[in-house]
Amino acid sequence: MEVYSKSDLENDSEEELLKKLKNAWDYDPSEPLEVYGTLREIVPLSGFSFYVLDSIKHIRSNEILNFPLSYEPSVQSVFVGDPSKFSLKDYKSGDIAKARVTFSPPEEREKHNNPFDLMTTALDGLISIDQEDEVFDFSKSTLHFSQVNNDTYLEEYLYNLHLKKALKEIDRSVNVKKAEVEIQLEQRKLEINKEIEELTKEEGLLKTNNDYIKSEISNLESQRDKAVSELSEIRESVSNTQSILEKSKTEYFKLIENLEQNMASLNETIEQKSEALLQLGLIEQEDINNLLLRYDSSEVREGHSFEEVFNSNYANAIEYIQAYLWNKGIVYKQSVLKDYLALLMSNDLIVLAGDSGSGKTNLVKSFAKAVGGEAIIIPVKPNWTSAEDLLGYYNPLESSYLSTKFLDALIEAQKNPHIPYFICLDEMNLARVEYYFADFLSLLEERDEQPVIQLFSSTEGDVLASELSNFVSLVNDTSIKVEKDEITSFIDVLTDEDFNSKLHEVCGFKDGESLLKYHSSLKKMINSFLNTPSSISLPKNVRIIGAINVDETTHYLSPKILDRAHVMKFSSPLLQDWDAIESEVMEFDIDISKPVIFDISDLGERKPYPEFDRGSELVQILISFVRDYLNPLGVEFGLRTIRQALNYSEALKLFELSDQVVLNNIVLHKILPKMLFDGEKNVNDTLTRKDILNQFLDEVRRQLNNLPETDISTNSVLEFEKIIEDAKSNDWVVNYWAR
Repeated sequence: MEVYSKSDLENDSEEELLKKLKNAWDYDPSEPLEVYGTLREIVPLSGFSFYVLDSIKHIRSNEILNFPLSYEPSVQSVFVGDPSKFSLKDYKSGDIAKARVTFSPPEEREKHNNPFDLMTTALDGLISIDQEDEVFDFSKSTLHFSQVNNDTYLEEYLYNLHLKKALKEIDRSVNVKKAEVEIQLEQRKLEINKEIEELTKEEGLLKTNNDYIKSEISNLESQRDKAVSELSEIRESVSNTQSILEKSKTEYFKLIENLEQNMASLNETIEQKSEALLQLGLIEQEDINNLLLRYDSSEVREGHSFEEVFNSNYANAIEYIQAYLWNKGIVYKQSVLKDYLALLMSNDLIVLAGDSGSGKTNLVKSFAKAVGGEAIIIPVKPNWTSAEDLLGYYNPLESSYLSTKFLDALIEAQKNPHIPYFICLDEMNLARVEYYFADFLSLLEERDEQPVIQLFSSTEGDVLASELSNFVSLVNDTSIKVEKDEITSFIDVLTDEDFNSKLHEVCGFKDGESLLKYHSSLKKMINSFLNTPSSISLPKNVRIIGAINVDETTHYLSPKILDRAHVMKFSSPLLQDWDAIESEVMEFDIDISKPVIFDISDLGERKPYPEFDRGSELVQILISFVRDYLNPLGVEFGLRTIRQALNYSEALKLFELSDQVVLNNIVLHKILPKMLFDGEKNVNDTLTRKDILNQFLDEVRRQLNNLPETDISTNSVLEFEKIIEDAKSNDWVVNYWAR
């Protein structure tokens, strides 16, 4: 392994440092940097403990990893901090954990004299697995196991997921097998009885063959005894399986009990540590409740269960949602609701486009109520120019974070993970979307795991913790020196002249400096850190929607935004066929005033886009569109867009809609919004872009020749024709957004 001196690395960028570190540790350059090791708690003199990962090893080879330096740095471990921020429910020093890591802040690397100094960005607990566990067939398992010191470990969330699945499969198999055997036994008994009856009827005529008959009867009885024996063996097998199941359940409940005990112990520690701050008026009881996850919201939502009432059938649920909205005087076609729900399930950005009053934000709010969710509408201001306008910013002078309504909505959603949150950026294009939303849009592209939004450096919290600890210590020391045991609150500190004077002295306050002002400043900083974490994972229950108008006061969406979003266009409600919509509305014999209650997973899980499959009929059609029409027109339509379309297609297919409906909607959402160019421009010596555009329209007509109108909200062919007609009257300037 090549090693480096500090001078060898001082001019390297972080990208070059990372490349050298991965090379030294034998990691593929394209793979994330993940290690595992032993959690160790460190309790400094300040009393605020934190964790590090010791004895770090390679995630595959299990080799011990040392930093490739020509000298030994002061710290060989990886900084973790507080493992609870990574959602590790049960942890302690000595546990094995897997971490995704990145470089520590420059000041930490300098302090540790280590250009490669690392910190944790994601942490997973590992559970020891018995390879002979009867619940799992490890020989056929597709799970990924890690070998640690000759023991087998599995990530905790995978273990729980597959344990639940295995136990469910055991229950199902046992019940099915038992039912099959009982049916077979009854059938066999009937057959035997029928044969005995027939033999008895013929007994008078077959006396000479009495021995033969007895022999047959004996054989049948033998078969019956064998069947009874087989049934007994099956029952024994069922009993053994049930014993295994009961054992697994016992172990599971024991694990839950241990987790609850550890959580109770942790909560008790937090309450003890917080008591001094509570007495001094630096924090409120509500802050302690938040630290202990004592939220007021209930996990029980009133409504009709999607799984139990609608048998997890999306088409039936949409029929009910339409009736629910109709009952409230809100009118939408079923095809619009199906399209919208499928887009929500894609976990991509949705852009609702249309004139004011066309029902864009109303769809967001009314659909949220129809599924027992929350809709938060955030007006975009014309002066938004950066991500700070969306997410707020950290003010180092006041050591506090200036939050926004958007960030507050994300934090609220995180506190209520069982409730769907629909966050709508209203009039999204009043400002240039790529200015304030580009960074967040890049986060939305993360599909392997929930995106993490970094708000400010976590080291800011260490500074505050140190100042808090010092202030509490000075108050305690002052109480001892002036012998004031009756001082129990900050009001007592202010009103007791001796205590107040002595505290000014030990704190080093100058004349004119106010203890009250210092206390207020300290409380403000604490409140900011308690209510705004340094980073937040995009909650799984959040969907982001944008609503736009296109007129002289707004901006066009850039190709970068259109490439990553799904555009759903709305026309005036007055143009709808009200009678046709009313004919769709169905009657239900359940309370129509209650919403449909979806589990968050029913609304689509964030997962990698489907692989690019050239054998797929949809992929072949889209490739031909790109090759023959979009590329000559100068319209970008890349690999990611095709994979997004496949992801949307999988969601829409849950409504039992045809391939033509899927293609129609993809043309509407992903192709037509990109039509913005000069149609008179030459493609070659004989063709202009308007010629290609007309050929493209003919091809779309051919592909959608049997399109069922009842299953679509808008016909893409008609929209295509309107674009061309508008272009003809505008000197062949093609503009999807023109009115």
